[in-house]
Amino acid sequence: MPNRKDKYWNQFLNDWDGDATDGDSKGSRTTVFSSKEDRLFYVYGDINARNCADVAYDISQINIEDDDKDRKEKDFKRKPIKIYFNSFGGSVYDMWLLVDTILGSKTPVHTYCTGYAMSAAFVIFLAGHKRYMSPHATLMYHQIYCWRSGKYQDLVDDREQTDHLNDMIEQFVVERSGLTKEDLLNIREKKKDTYFSAKEAKEKKIITDIIGFTKKQQNSD
Repeated sequence: MPNRKDKYWNQFLNDWDGDATDGDSKGSRTTVFSSKEDRLFYVYGDINARNCADVAYDISQINIEDDDKDRKEKDFKRKPIKIYFNSFGGSVYDMWLLVDTILGSKTPVHTYCTGYAMSAAFVIFLAGHKRYMSPHATLMYHQIYCWRSGKYQDLVDDREQTDHLNDMIEQFVVERSGLTKEDLLNIREKKKDTYFSAKEAKEKKIITDIIGFTKKQQNSD
């Protein structure tokens, strides 16, 4: 018989927001529109193993190509990779795959929020070397969410891992923004989702800038 504790532990490992992510369902479905040639990626829907691996792979391939051009071309300049987000979040561990790939990219990676980037998507968004929001977009941060079930020692072990993941997330958010440890402690203690408009995100140094539109763009039919 399958271990009930393992079932819920796997839910925690796979999904920050607590939704089941089975191998045959949304966890295996890619939710990325991409053009490697144009260095353009749109990540929508759940953050999962498939879409994080897809984008991470292409970022790595672009870096290999740019490294080769860097050696051969004297004045070669790397063209930034652009990743757009429209996601409520998802998997913690898959999130870190994409975060570390972006951070380790020698080719600049710029992240954009033109709809919403929440939970795990918010953390990936923060990894961008430059970060942009459209005027009506929304960012959201909250504490880690998980399922627990099992014997006493199982819960003790799970708590230790949960604390470790939460510490990593909070440290990363503090390092990549103007949010302080006190800000995140307040969010955690009040058990609340915290939303940021483009203006608020700029004030908190979460983003590099707000995307502007010309009057002609705003008034076009």
